[in-house]
Amino acid sequence: MLAPQPDHGVGVRARLRSEFGELTPAQRRLGAFLLQNLAVASDYTITDLAEAAGVSIGTISQLCRRLGLRGYQELRLGLARDAVVVEASAATHALVLRDGDEAVVGAIARVFGSTQEALAATAAGLEPVILARAADRLGHARRIECVGVATAGLIAAEAALKLRKLGLDAVALGDAHQQAMSAALLGPDDVLLAISHSGRTLDTLGAAQLARERGAFVVVIGGQARSPLSEVADALLLTSSSDTGFHVEPMASTVAQLAVVQTLFLLLLERMGSAEIGRAHV
Repeated sequence: MLAPQPDHGVGVRARLRSEFGELTPAQRRLGAFLLQNLAVASDYTITDLAEAAGVSIGTISQLCRRLGLRGYQELRLGLARDAVVVEASAATHALVLRDGDEAVVGAIARVFGSTQEALAATAAGLEPVILARAADRLGHARRIECVGVATAGLIAAEAALKLRKLGLDAVALGDAHQQAMSAALLGPDDVLLAISHSGRTLDTLGAAQLARERGAFVVVIGGQARSPLSEVADALLLTSSSDTGFHVEPMASTVAQLAVVQTLFLLLLERMGSAEIGRAHV
């Protein structure tokens, strides 16, 4: 099993938000400071940051380890990358807000800005080696079961449809009991593709665990590097979205997950490359 990647993947900002509730009080104070001062946080030395945030240098080191970073230098680089993404999103907001009704353009800016940020952060975080491994196993699978609940279930259905266009035996079952029964029949030549933003959806987790117990290869598309679902993943494809406070995160994460599905589809399309597949609608 490939462990959740600490990497360049999910940005420091997204990881901080994901882990925030489980941090110690001192780590939360440091995390809040970093989130509130993202544009300049990477400029601080470790001593200056400790003083500005009101924490010890040890707390900074502990937070780095908690986020899967190798040290303070990697934290600074991650913060700098995230600041660029946020700045680009802010530039989009400014363009949208140039004219028109303030409420209308504000809604456009919030939704499209959040989505743009989620796509940029997800693209920056995808690990090519893991993505290639997932595509390879999908392309050679005897059978593929795509699972998800609610909105994730719609993405699972889209994934199954795209895979069937490639001539692969892929299904997406909407009922949780059917998902579990089907997962229990998978074997070492099969793949289960699980989609969940939180990584804690019980029905999806149950299907993934059953598939893993039967020796199937488990691909997870989700937004949590540390979650029960990530622990059973053979290939973890992390997506990233930010909570803007306007409840658009679910849509942003959905778009990011769909983008990962489309990326897998295009990889398989190029690799399999028959004339018949080449005529498939993307």
